[in-house]
This record gives sequence, C-alpha cells and structure tokens, in this order.
Amino acid sequence: MADAADPLHDLATRIYVELVARNVDLSSGSVKMAVTPANMAILSIRLSEAFLQAEAEASAARAPVKTYQVATDDIAKWST
Repeated sequence: MADAADPLHDLATRIYVELVARNVDLSSGSVKMAVTPANMAILSIRLSEAFLQAEAEASAARAPVKTYQVATDDIAKWST
C-alpha cells in the first residue's frame, strides 16, 4: 500500500478515478467497462509517472544556474 502523501500515488488515484468515471457505462441493471480495472490502474500509474517526470524536468529547466565559473579570460572578453 502506498503512502497517501506520495505524489505518485495521489496523482495515479486521481487519474484512475477520472478514467473509471469516463469509461463506465451504467444502464439499468448492468455496468459495462471496455477496459479492465487492472489495466486502468496500470495506465494511471504510468501516466502519473510520466507526468511527474516531465514536471520535474520542466522545473529543473527553469531553475537558476548556480554553478558559474568565470575565468580571467572571460572578464577580458567582456571589457573589449
């Protein structure tokens, strides 16, 4: 069982609920799903992993650069 504070678990749960809500056909006396609940769960986890990875990469790309290395040659180039 995943920790409820785990962002992957939280996002996967939200995706799963949304997928189920959109793919369940309720008619009088029957419930139909085109996809198995297990496949939807797997898809939810994979989608949340992909989203969190893309979000982390985008966040890292926006982060300020903190590892500047300025040499005396660089300063000389700026002053000319």
